[in-house]
Amino acid sequence: MKKNVVLISILVLAMFSFKNEEDKIDKSKAVVNKIEGFYIFSDSRPLMAYDTLGVVEAGFISGTQYHTIRTNLIKRARKKYANADGLILDLRNHGLDQCIVIKFKQ
Repeated sequence: MKKNVVLISILVLAMFSFKNEEDKIDKSKAVVNKIEGFYIFSDSRPLMAYDTLGVVEAGFISGTQYHTIRTNLIKRARKKYANADGLILDLRNHGLDQCIVIKFKQ
């Protein structure tokens, strides 16, 4: 009888330990898209250490869709900071969109 209780206890503990491993997964981590040579962070920031090279403003563009704004910011950042690694997009109301241009630390 004691052996059965011990075996059942071990099985229950093993089942809970597997469930706890799933709960430990950090759901906030993701894979970032690389577009035209830049890692694009939108509503996020990189975990890896980086230096800020500068800020690029979208300025006047003909569209208000995300793709149009992103493309415009990428072109401006590429022209001004050719050696950058990524962009942290800062899209705001009233057309004040900009991006922070970054270079990852080695």
